[in-house]
Amino acid sequence: MRKRKQSRKVYSLAMAAVFGVGLAPFLFNLAIDPYDMHGGMDLDLKKFKISEQAHYPLWKMINFPAQGAETVILGDSRARALREKIWRGLGEDAFNFAYGGATIHEIYDTFQHVKTYPRLKKLIVSLPLRSFDLKHRRGLNRVPEAIKLSQNPIRYYKSWFVSKMGWRNLQHRYPEITRTLTSLKPDIISKAGAAEAINPEKANLSALLVREICSSCSLPKIRSSVPHPTHARTINLGLGRGYGAWSRLWTPISVDRSLPSRFERQIRKNGANDWAAFKFSEKLWAKIEEIADWTKANNVQLIFVIPPTIVEMQQRMRGYGFADLNHRFRMRLAELAPVFDFDFDSPLTKDLARFTDAYHFRSKSAHSIVGEIILYTSSQKKVRRKVLKKRKAIICPVRPEDVQHTMSDGIITVDEGTSCRIWRWNHG
Repeated sequence: MRKRKQSRKVYSLAMAAVFGVGLAPFLFNLAIDPYDMHGGMDLDLKKFKISEQAHYPLWKMINFPAQGAETVILGDSRARALREKIWRGLGEDAFNFAYGGATIHEIYDTFQHVKTYPRLKKLIVSLPLRSFDLKHRRGLNRVPEAIKLSQNPIRYYKSWFVSKMGWRNLQHRYPEITRTLTSLKPDIISKAGAAEAINPEKANLSALLVREICSSCSLPKIRSSVPHPTHARTINLGLGRGYGAWSRLWTPISVDRSLPSRFERQIRKNGANDWAAFKFSEKLWAKIEEIADWTKANNVQLIFVIPPTIVEMQQRMRGYGFADLNHRFRMRLAELAPVFDFDFDSPLTKDLARFTDAYHFRSKSAHSIVGEIILYTSSQKKVRRKVLKKRKAIICPVRPEDVQHTMSDGIITVDEGTSCRIWRWNHG
């Protein structure tokens, strides 16, 4: 009888220990709550700085207002630079749903999520050409997993990934305390802080701690013949040798200067990664067409943005033989919605002081880009006056007096302003 009672006690203690270990990450996540599902304890943590960059979609899914927003911005890190505070400072109810390193898959799945919110009135989508390769960032898509975690608190609080982020937030804010805890409980703490191996074909939460999953990808240097996308509506592009009538838009880029080491490295290495084996995907293009069709059917204003890169990066793309495709891409986009194009040889893209690296523009340019888009989309006189008062280096041709040159083939019209072009379908 005594042995039986002792066995029961041991069994009960063992079960309690197992339950406690299983409950530990749940309680830890509930207390720290690194993605602010419900706020957690007030530990003075810089959650945005640590958690958002580790998993952009999860942070934004959880922090998306319950009622949605009238304006939503989609895209990669360049679109992310068009921050909400800029829009709101100009009177626009906006939410920035852009992610660092976003793929077309992620843009599309995020669109599928936000379109269910009836307040949506404007959709701003940033689309660099290089994203239209199925191999871009190995087809990474963090959005479905982010939606599952954000919509299921139990799954969220049980997640080891969330525990990793909670621990990382504590390490950043309280390094001495976390070092002490680690020495006391190395077995549990190290398990919560360890990253799993990445399967590049099925990149999931364990892969999301890598900020740029494909920054060191090695691509072949010899490019096979790459077919240009066929145009479904048979626009007469006037392409071929010298682009025909469109040649004035794409004069040869002549630039010879020393670049900062980071810029030079990106031009040499990242430029090759972007374009050496690039293949335009009609499958990805179909997702953009679906977005455009839905916005038209639901009276949502759609604006495409082609973000600026420095002229050397544009020159690199042309050097790999994609000049025609670069032009054709804009023509196709223009049939779907107006295109705000900043990626061409201009005072903006020649000025290194306007960029933090070969791809990313500084905050002053971000303010200008947001202002120009609002000036185009808003009819509020107060808002327009505010934008016009702050206009400086970037002036898009949104008013007749802003237009410096115009080109048209009767189907597509391109208006040029200062460091900005707007491409439009004449019948749209």
